[in-house]
Amino acid sequence: MRKRLKKKLENRYNALNEAKRQRFKRKGNRCIRYEFLPIGERDKYALNNDEITPEYPYATHWLIEAFDRNFSQIRIFPCSKNGGTTSSSPVQMIIFSDENVKQILNTFKKVAEDMKSDRFWQTIY
Repeated sequence: MRKRLKKKLENRYNALNEAKRQRFKRKGNRCIRYEFLPIGERDKYALNNDEITPEYPYATHWLIEAFDRNFSQIRIFPCSKNGGTTSSSPVQMIIFSDENVKQILNTFKKVAEDMKSDRFWQTIY
């Protein structure tokens, strides 16, 4: 019984499952696109040594989500290998004033490329 009630620290909130569910919604905020990428060594070091963000000891992957509805935004989570994170709040949010889907997807691609090349944490969007 205790094992069922006790949740692991890395899986309090599963952001990857939430993104998958939001993808097929018809009403409200809908996830246009999401991507699950491994964290590079430089970004991991910068994330752990940043004084503003809380600690994410189990973070090995980035989850990027692009949402479109009344307000458009890109949310970024540090996650474990199965998509779990310690907090439901993202590390970074990029908010757009208009609902231009092309602009959102172009920024999404730029963020994903920066994560793949291990220079996400130094870039300002």
